[in-house]
Amino acid sequence: MKINRTFSIDIDLAQALKKKANQSETVCRALRKFLADAEEFDLRSIPTLSLLTALSTREISPQALALVLAEYKVLKDGE
Repeated sequence: MKINRTFSIDIDLAQALKKKANQSETVCRALRKFLADAEEFDLRSIPTLSLLTALSTREISPQALALVLAEYKVLKDGE
């Protein structure tokens, strides 16, 4: 089932979309990907203080803690 909606988008996006053969399908695929990605977990979305507070209250081995902090540093440096 299909439904028509009106949304405002940036002019450059509208111009790029105009070049696509099936604009509705392009928008549907983009929204499905966007919504699927929104449900993925991203360590960078957790404030550092909250992460460290949670880790400090858990019984966790020093090696596991080092791995978590190393992963956080890799993600933070990649920004």
